[in-house]
Amino acid sequence: MVGTETAVRIARIAPAELSAYKRLRDEGLRLHPDAFDADIESEQARPPESYLGRLGLSETLGGSFLLGASIDKELVGMIGLERQSLQKLRHSAELNSMMVSPRHTGKGVGLLLVNALIAEARKAIGLEQITLRVSTSSESAIRLYERAGFQACGVLPHAIKLVDGPGQVRYFDKLTMVLIL
Repeated sequence: MVGTETAVRIARIAPAELSAYKRLRDEGLRLHPDAFDADIESEQARPPESYLGRLGLSETLGGSFLLGASIDKELVGMIGLERQSLQKLRHSAELNSMMVSPRHTGKGVGLLLVNALIAEARKAIGLEQITLRVSTSSESAIRLYERAGFQACGVLPHAIKLVDGPGQVRYFDKLTMVLIL
């Protein structure tokens, strides 16, 4: 982690950066199918512009956005926050799309992204909590979220079902975590 913080730039992802976001997202879906609810086959067919809504440009109260981590102008990490749209749930947002390129894991980029997301979330009007779901098998991700202040609040068994072939099914449990702002 030494020297990483000065080399990493964290900023909101702009519409012009959606192609780079999609490439990193597709890599994450391919490498970690248990970490994302979406599947690689469906997502690969989507054009980069289809992610425009995730930028939160029309969210007047804040709380919906994508952040990117760049090193030497290359997008090496991403994280998203999506505010709930229903009136009774508007005080809550979900952390999603967390990914750091394998070449840059273990260097503190993930913690920088999570901390930047929390700081940006605190600026949103009326936002009180952030929730997330993480595969229980991803111990390093769970430790990362705990370091950032998230607390476990339940497990959903068999949340993800991966079919690897005829009769080859794997299930992954998801841990729900929350951070009260």
